[in-house]
Formats: sequence, C-alpha cells, structure tokens
Amino acid sequence: MTFEQPIQHSIVENTCSLQIPLAKRKQSINGDGSQCSTPNRQNCDIFVEEQNFYIYADTRLCRFHLQERQFDTKDLKNLIINFNTKTCSYEVDLPCLPRTNDEQKTPPEKCDAEKKCSDGKLPPFIELWKLKRITDNCYLKIDRNGVLLKFVADYGYGFARRYRGKLTGADGPAVAQMTEPHMVSPLQRSIDREIDEMKNFSRDQYKLNFVELQIPEGHENPMKYSSKINDSKLTRDEECLLHNLTRKSLDVSCNYDQSEVDCGLICILLAICYDIRTTADEPTCESAWTRSILSATLSYFEPFENVKDVVVSFLRRTLIYPLYRNYDLGRLSLQDAIDGLKKSPAWVLKQLLQTHMLFASGDGHQLIFNRYYIEDYIRYVADNNRCSATHLQLLARNLKNVMLDVSKKHLHLELGEIETELLKELITDIHLDNAATSEEDETDDNTDE
Repeated sequence: MTFEQPIQHSIVENTCSLQIPLAKRKQSINGDGSQCSTPNRQNCDIFVEEQNFYIYADTRLCRFHLQERQFDTKDLKNLIINFNTKTCSYEVDLPCLPRTNDEQKTPPEKCDAEKKCSDGKLPPFIELWKLKRITDNCYLKIDRNGVLLKFVADYGYGFARRYRGKLTGADGPAVAQMTEPHMVSPLQRSIDREIDEMKNFSRDQYKLNFVELQIPEGHENPMKYSSKINDSKLTRDEECLLHNLTRKSLDVSCNYDQSEVDCGLICILLAICYDIRTTADEPTCESAWTRSILSATLSYFEPFENVKDVVVSFLRRTLIYPLYRNYDLGRLSLQDAIDGLKKSPAWVLKQLLQTHMLFASGDGHQLIFNRYYIEDYIRYVADNNRCSATHLQLLARNLKNVMLDVSKKHLHLELGEIETELLKELITDIHLDNAATSEEDETDDNTDE
C-alpha cells in the first residue's frame, strides 16, 4: 500500500479536525478496458482505533496517529466527511475523549512507540485487526452542501492495480480468500489476511517442526536442498508459452507504482522458492496451492508498500499453512530468491512460466491468478526495458538487507513465548523419564536382592 503525505490536523477542545489530501489517480485499466485517471471521491474506506485514524482514499492510504488523547469511538454514527473541491481534500471532525483532571495536570508518560513519533505520525507497529471499520456509518458532502452521498467501493487489483470491476471468469472456490477484490479496499484485504492468519496459526504445529523437521517417509529434507539457479534453459512448452504471452505488450501506464510492482514480484517469487525447496524442484499436486497460499499478493490481491512487509507476510504464512512450519526453512527460501534475483533473470522468468503452467494444469482454482498477475509478470520480467538484470540485482540487495533486519519478533506470532513453553515441556518430560528410569532401577535392585 502507498502512503500519502501526513494528514494536517488541529485540536480544539474535544474535537480533532483532519484535512486529508486526495491523490490524483494514476492511469489504469477499467474492467471494460477503458482508461481512467479521475479521482473517485466516493471511493473510500475508513477505519478508526483509540489513537489511529486510517482512510483509504481512492488509490492511497492515509493514516493519522493522535498522541496523548484518544478518539471517542463508541458512537461514530452518521459521521459526515466533507470534500473540499478547491483543496482536493477530505475534511472530517472526530470527537475526542475529554482529558481527566489528572491528565491535564500531569501528562501521561509516553510509551517507547510514542516517544519515536510526534502528532500525526504513526507508531512503528499497529495490529490492523484492531481497527474499527466505520465506512458504512459515514456520509460524504461536497463543499458542505446539503446532499449526502454514500461511499461506493471501486478498488483496483492485479498487476499494478490495473484492473477494476468484477473478476472475469472466476468462480467462488478459485479465489476463496478474496472473491470480490474490487469491493474490498487494500487496507481491508490486509486486515482480513491478518485475521485469517491468527485463526489458522497452530502453536502445536509450530512446536512439532521447531526442533527438527517432521519429514514424511520417502521425502527429502528440504533444509539440505541445493538451489539450481543455473538451470534456466526453457523447455519447448515454456518457450511456446513465453512467445504467446509476449506477443501482447504489457499494457500499463508509464507512471505505475514501481515499488508496488516489485514487491508483488518478490512476494510471488518467495512462494515459488519455498515450493521448489520443499519438493526438491519436482512439483507435486500440492504445488499450485502452495505457491498461491504463501503469496498474499495472489491469495488476497494484496498490494505491498515495502519489501519488509512482504518478507514478514511470507514468513508468517510459511508458519501457518504448509506441511513444514519452520522459521529457518522460510529464511532459506528467502536466500534462494535472493540468489535467483541476483544471478539469473532467466531463472526468474522460467519459474514464472512454470508457475503459470502449474496454475493452468491444476484443478482450475488458480487460473484466475494467471490472468491478473502471472501473465503480466512474465511480460514484465521478459521486458529488459522495464525489468533489467541490474534492476533485479537491486531487488536482491534490498531483499538481503531486509532479511538481515527481520527477526521472529517482527512476525507477531509470539514465537519466543511458544519456544520457551516447548522447552519447559521438554525439560518436564526429561525429568519424568529420569524419574521413571530411577524407579525401574530401584525395582530391579530390590528383585535381585
């Protein structure tokens, strides 16, 4: 997700007034193929939390953090948001809880997160699922006239968010996590993903693969797999597919969000690398599912703001969905992606082509991802003017830097607590085994006497 400039604000008594700029929409492709660049003032999604206000305004996410005070979130009904046509910005007045007498005399001690930011800037981390969506309770006015308008969803999705309107040729099971992406803002997609991950994360399953991978009989140890980066020669089928896809040029405007496109490529490539490592580069009937479920870009049509968010999402999902749920295995997959981006653009292209063929030859549930992502990414990587070897090497360096910076604590799955709990359980089991062994020895001694 892309963020706009900080929201201007002022506080008078118990009201916080915000002025939120509306970004001019970059040219994109509507569902009917027409071009659109006019900002849609009614295309908003609005969220609030005790100290945070989020608004996804057409194509950009704007966010505001209120220090020392809290919004009054209990009764935010029929909230009117004005759109000022002269400044091209939204104006909203949000009620704040009054300060207590003690707070007025002695300001509360700020937490570490608050010390790092001033009014209008967000703390380093917020759990998105705590945000309360209030869009349905809000109305829009234009230049404060008497006409009240409802907000109407119309969000872009797919490669460079160039698609709008309903999915074409999709059935329910094909995109079970996000069946109508045009109706769901990118922020809500992130929230839905985090909620689903919290529901599906299994502490016990993580414990099983923490000390040592539980490898089924007949399967190779994915931790010992050696990546075949140099194997980038295309098969005849892959060459034919590449030829057919590149006959049509990549149809996006020149001013698309480069960072978002690159983050999507990395997100998809990480999922591919995990599947390659866990199958020893011999795709199975589960490979299409693995590659789609581990990529939030595919399974939730989720755009990412930066590479760190991509890495955190990928590592979280490797600990929630596949057979092996091991943190170190996820990091090995990260290194595989770094090597591929750095050393062999041809290898990256080959993996996208193979993924396209896997999605096309499976049960049909992943076909939709080919249409809205994989085919465009194949055209993107095959176009040296848009995606050169130097550019991929830059992505590799960025990914490497993020990998060194991200640790288990960034996943917010309480892994340290789970590991401590597991070690205590193991110690307890060892003590019980030792006690049982001692009792058996004493019994044997008494029998001998």
